[in-house]
Amino acid sequence: MQEIEFYCKKCKKSMKMAYALTGDMDTPAMNGIIIRCHTHKCTRAVTLKNFTERDILKRADLHGKCYL
Repeated sequence: MQEIEFYCKKCKKSMKMAYALTGDMDTPAMNGIIIRCHTHKCTRAVTLKNFTERDILKRADLHGKCYL
């Protein structure tokens, strides 16, 4: 896995954003980033606070999809 793609947990669609893995598991990754779902009916927005690369990898599945 070289990158993790983010998907909406509510509607299962892509949030059109990916994170390239760096290998540093403990430093904050994408701190303060707001990701919004781009579908017409879903209005979900997620703010990433205090996320480390380890937290992102824990949420990701084997195909590199992370549902937020």
